[in-house]
Amino acid sequence: MKLQSWTPRIYAPLLLGHLGVLLFVGERWILASSYAFVLAILAFTVILCWRRLHLSVNHNTPLWGLLLGALLAQLAAFALLLVDALHHPQGTLVAFDPTFYFCLGSFWLIAAAAYNPLTPVRRWTTAIDGVLACAIVALFYLMLVRLLAAGQPAQATGRYVMWMFDGMGLFVALFATLRFVATRRADERRFHFVLAAFAWVDAILPAIHSRFILASESWLPEWLLGWPFVMLGLLLSRRRTVWLRGYRPTPRTRQVAASIAPLMLSLALCLLGFAQLGADRPLAMGALILAVAAYGVRTTVLLGYHQAVEDELRSLRRNLHHKSVRDELTGLLNRAGFRQVLRRSWQEAVRARRAFGIAVVDVDNFKSFNDTYGHLAGDDCLSLVAHTLRQEAGMQPGVVAARYGGEEFVILLSDLDIDRAEAVVQRLRLRVEALQVRHINSAHGAVTISAGVAVMAAGTMLASEKLLRAADEALFAAKRGGRNQVRRAAVVAAPPAKA
Repeated sequence: MKLQSWTPRIYAPLLLGHLGVLLFVGERWILASSYAFVLAILAFTVILCWRRLHLSVNHNTPLWGLLLGALLAQLAAFALLLVDALHHPQGTLVAFDPTFYFCLGSFWLIAAAAYNPLTPVRRWTTAIDGVLACAIVALFYLMLVRLLAAGQPAQATGRYVMWMFDGMGLFVALFATLRFVATRRADERRFHFVLAAFAWVDAILPAIHSRFILASESWLPEWLLGWPFVMLGLLLSRRRTVWLRGYRPTPRTRQVAASIAPLMLSLALCLLGFAQLGADRPLAMGALILAVAAYGVRTTVLLGYHQAVEDELRSLRRNLHHKSVRDELTGLLNRAGFRQVLRRSWQEAVRARRAFGIAVVDVDNFKSFNDTYGHLAGDDCLSLVAHTLRQEAGMQPGVVAARYGGEEFVILLSDLDIDRAEAVVQRLRLRVEALQVRHINSAHGAVTISAGVAVMAAGTMLASEKLLRAADEALFAAKRGGRNQVRRAAVVAAPPAKA
């Protein structure tokens, strides 16, 4: 039988037995019997939480462990209530005071909502939030102890304690809800949904119970004490929540919730500090200083982390852009980078009425070289040619070299007329031939290049694509003419249109 199906079958008799005790058991044992049933319900819920802890993935194990700690603290509190009820059937809390354990349970719930250890910076902020949670619960407990020791009338003290626990329960529920909304991962969102749902029910039903107890002599409100643990147990017995699968908070919603959650911790500690100004001024000032300092340190840590992330992203963006426009083998501009530079340089040349040329360069008989010496030697050959081309380009302003694809290269020649442009490419051809890279299938016994040059004269305009096509046709003419030579293209350019 699946856990999901037999869990309600265990809770139902316990709830009915609890109700029967409240209806039919005498005054002497009614309170002790009621706490006994609550303890039984809570103990079974602890078993379910322990089981969920062992079934969870590693990074979620601390979350379920913190929830288990909260349940164990409440288990200890109800156990003390049971022992006290055995000594004092009217529930006067003379023998034992479970307040500390209820406060401890609230601390574990806040810690579970604040826990976020995925990155080192999150571990630091989680530690800061944990310190704030500890300070909040400690100051809250101190206020309760002072209130109970003040000797005020029981009715007034009871109401004040009730409102204090209502405030703590509401704070825990709101904080857990914000954490649920701010969570990105689906498995963590499942946990924080369970935590938030339990926190709300555990805040609302005890608040209703306390008001009925103060307003009437009936014991029936005690039945409400077990229901938060029943609801939690039913959620723990389910591996998944169907409707939760479709819930995806928007990035903006997550960011707002994640920003408000730590502020809530500091504000809660500030409110408790202000409440203690009259009773213990040094303690109150210490709480206020801790709240402000913790929020400041937390903000500083996050700002430093985000600045580091921003710098890293900027560096990655530069690297990606460099890789997107650079050829990995030769280090020259690739085809995409060449197109960008071509468009920009051509527009500047037309606007300034300067000459602008393109040379298309091809390694002669490169396929034969690859077939003879292998692809690694072919890569080395292309690297040498590219290095020579880059050196030549660096010697002349306005000359940009790129690898167009395979063994083909292109050179942009800004502000050079046809004669000077051809001279630049001729020097490059001679330098490649001077490398004397052995090539037995070449007529010259070494690797050589052929090139075609096309130049748009100053004061004229020819589309960059037509200019590139003319240079490519001139390259083919050089190939047909015997290779290892440079040919110039005859281009017809028109005057640029007047603006």
